[in-house]
Amino acid sequence: MEQKERNVEKVGIILRPQSTHIKPIFLEIQKKLEKANIQVMLESSSAKMLDLESIESYDMQYLCKHVDMLFSIGGDGTLLSVANQSYGSNVPILGINSGRLGYLTIALPHEIDNLIPRIKHGEYGINKHLMLESYVKKSDMQENGGLEIPQPFVALNEFLLSRAGVSGMLEIEASIEGVLFNHYRLDGLLVATPTGSSAYNVSAGGSLVYPNCRNVLLTPICAHSLTQRPLILDDSFIIELKFKNAGTLICDGQQRISMPKDSVICIKTAEHNAHLVELTPNFYFMRLREKLGWGQIES
Repeated sequence: MEQKERNVEKVGIILRPQSTHIKPIFLEIQKKLEKANIQVMLESSSAKMLDLESIESYDMQYLCKHVDMLFSIGGDGTLLSVANQSYGSNVPILGINSGRLGYLTIALPHEIDNLIPRIKHGEYGINKHLMLESYVKKSDMQENGGLEIPQPFVALNEFLLSRAGVSGMLEIEASIEGVLFNHYRLDGLLVATPTGSSAYNVSAGGSLVYPNCRNVLLTPICAHSLTQRPLILDDSFIIELKFKNAGTLICDGQQRISMPKDSVICIKTAEHNAHLVELTPNFYFMRLREKLGWGQIES
């Protein structure tokens, strides 16, 4: 992580949807940023949510072209959405948690006084986090009635392949570079990034991986065989996953697409990274210690 970055003069702010209680937090942050001569540009749907349509607001595409940094105010889910919406822009994202400190958010609202001088003078770092991209194999788009998913369909944390309904199980044929290597029978399969390794992945029994690593994690959820184990791959592979029965593809817990039987999803490393602001070197390990209760002396 480099310690000197671009001086921030314009900040785009995106708020957690359907969270009108954030309004006082936003107004206080806006006031302090503008007092420091940092221009605040509010995203349009956030302005509408807070009934602030009287002030000028901007769509995400415009913000990504004109600001030096994006502030995500909410939780980790809000930051994941911002990373998805700003994909390819390489604009750094700083997460401010409106509740408790998360894994991806790095500050709380009351810390804004200490944060502003840091970003104003470029005294922060940027970590480049690997993202994943998924697409439907072209032959299957034709065979399944023109099935398509948006391009690019990206994830900062994970893609989840899940069964279609509450009952039954999901069957997946998994191939790497065209070579079949596994036939999964399970409740779900996670394809996660190192950033996402501390989210759903670790709850499902997957490994924790340092976020700056270049790996892709395959973690089975409630597999119907004791021989199925989590797998950590190099980021150069293209993974093909064929639905042997109908299922669902979920991106970062937010976007959901129904997948018909025999459709094939290809997952690979995305062309662009997510650029996340870091204020304290190795803060990741402090978060792990706090969230997982590590390093505590047993009484």
